[in-house]
Amino acid sequence: MKLAVLLSVISTGYAYNILCLQNVPFKSHYHLAKGLVYPLLEAGHKVTWITTFPGKPVTNLTYIDISHIQELTRHLDMTNPNSQNLDMVKEFARNITRSTLQTPGVRNALINEKFDAVVTEWFFSEVETGYAAVQDAPWILLCGMVLHSHLEYLVDTVRSVPTIPILTSHYDTPMTLWQRIQNTLSYLSFTYHTMSSQPINKANYEEYFEPLAKARGVTLPPYDEAMHNVSIMFVNSHPSFAPPFVTPPNVVDIAGYHIDEDVPPLPKDLQDLLDSSRQGVVYFSMGSVVRSAALPAQTQRELVKMLGELPYTVLWKFEEKMEGLPRNLHIRPWMPQSSILSHPNVKVFITHGGLLSTLESLHFGVPVIAVPVFGDQPSNALRCVRAGHALKVDFNLPELAGNLKTALDEMLNNNSYYNRAKEISRLFRKRPVSNKKLIQHYVELAIESKGARHLRSNSLMYSWYQLWMLDQLAVLILALFIIAIIIKKILSNLFRKKGKPSTGKKDKKK
Repeated sequence: MKLAVLLSVISTGYAYNILCLQNVPFKSHYHLAKGLVYPLLEAGHKVTWITTFPGKPVTNLTYIDISHIQELTRHLDMTNPNSQNLDMVKEFARNITRSTLQTPGVRNALINEKFDAVVTEWFFSEVETGYAAVQDAPWILLCGMVLHSHLEYLVDTVRSVPTIPILTSHYDTPMTLWQRIQNTLSYLSFTYHTMSSQPINKANYEEYFEPLAKARGVTLPPYDEAMHNVSIMFVNSHPSFAPPFVTPPNVVDIAGYHIDEDVPPLPKDLQDLLDSSRQGVVYFSMGSVVRSAALPAQTQRELVKMLGELPYTVLWKFEEKMEGLPRNLHIRPWMPQSSILSHPNVKVFITHGGLLSTLESLHFGVPVIAVPVFGDQPSNALRCVRAGHALKVDFNLPELAGNLKTALDEMLNNNSYYNRAKEISRLFRKRPVSNKKLIQHYVELAIESKGARHLRSNSLMYSWYQLWMLDQLAVLILALFIIAIIIKKILSNLFRKKGKPSTGKKDKKK
């Protein structure tokens, strides 16, 4: 009994109070945050979760409901190219930030509670650094995509541009000279767009967080300083999928961390259906943002006809009821995706190429046919195609069904895609420690070391001209200039002495 009490006291003594922010109102971003929240709860910590999708009560978990932010997506159509404009995405991010901080529960928590660490997701803005700044707590930053040059800039100097295609480039490595030139130009363009929005971000940071800092009695650090004050950066990437970056130790790859270590069992009806589908199963889902039910009626009819002619069981995530379906086609508004992909009878995954779905296909070793629509989806699709376990089909609605049929025929009659998917899955899974342990370790380390400064890059301590060694170059040029002047003076004196008329005794007699 005494031992149990002692262990309880010790556990309580090492429990921390952590604030997690999930305000991007899409289910995929909810799953990103959930993959961090639950390992922290399992480690015994107390978590306050600001979320657009609050759930059932959980021990040590407090929800702050910001579900009203979902209204911002009501008229958002990500299949429209105009919605994919970078400036529009950044404006959407600013609206999310503003709406979150206008929520009384969020403001009250920041003013009245004390958190040991703050976890936020990067979404085209660093303004959320203000949460950690107001709390004077370590900032844990989650990158829901693979690492890219702007996030590299936040924690280090940018080293990747000469060797790694930036996020908006679709090149393979090694890049040719022309591709490297294009890559540099793309980086400069992206950097310009990013830096041009910094004055607005700085103004918003000061407008939103200065009053909260004053209410807590703390001094808000300058925005330019706070945006680089990243204690730990978790990145949803892995070398088996994306090119590895040279990064400081506070950047930690945790790709696939949202996948449960113990895959939940399938509902009985789905389990029975997949078990009986010995010939194989095709799983089709366009994710949570692009709704299959929003496709044109003609495209829907063509897809139903094409899928119904396949000699396989087909599961299609379709958000509305549909009558008169072929016997082999089964639709549902929600599918337990990880549990489906883990089933050995699943042969192909037709996906939009979102990163979470892509990583799940890698984890379970299922080849994919990618139909990318926006964002990082085209890059994800091309990486998988180059790796040999995927085919890419353009999101061209008039030809979608026919192109998918061609891709399915190729993939289901060529075992190389399946075998390659299994090979990469072994690489993806082979890790010295689980993602859950990494998350727990690095969050606790950031708190206990007061910011994990020993893991950060020293490049943040230097100015840009020092990193490019321009000051050293200036000193070298000055030194060479001085040496040249000295040598010139010496040579000038020597020549003057050699050319001077003789002043001997004979001259004096004359």
